[in-house]
Amino acid sequence: MSAVRVRPAHPAEAAILAEMANDLNDHVGIHGRPFTPERIRADGFGPQAAFSPLVAELDGAVVGYVFFSPGYNTDIAARSVWLHDIFVAPPVRGRGVSYALMAAVAAETVRVSGVSLEWGVHTANAGALEFYRRLGAVAAETRIMGVAGESLRALAAAAP
Repeated sequence: MSAVRVRPAHPAEAAILAEMANDLNDHVGIHGRPFTPERIRADGFGPQAAFSPLVAELDGAVVGYVFFSPGYNTDIAARSVWLHDIFVAPPVRGRGVSYALMAAVAAETVRVSGVSLEWGVHTANAGALEFYRRLGAVAAETRIMGVAGESLRALAAAAP
């Protein structure tokens, strides 16, 4: 069995990252496939990057990714890392790819003096929930909320 290799993604891999990110959205019931190679390149690379992408390889092929960014945990007044997405291609699940990606993000969290690694998970994603429990993750008693679209624009328009 091949070892998993995790490394920073390259802009030339934007198409495969977009495809996998859209597959993850489909998996959790978010439709519309909003990711494009152009969006990945614009948001995941360069000095204005909104997230950092890592990829996992098996036998030289990209089979998974993780998107993360620096954060701050105000509950404990300390740096953290927020994991936006993790995805592994279905044919290679169960081969340690998710674990390798999570370990790489944990190492990056420690490298930047972060004391916590946090993420959200769709409650219907039973496989992910079980995987996270095996890592030692505990569920926080919080709910992620947000505004978007017209609600976001209306709220922004109310700014002084």
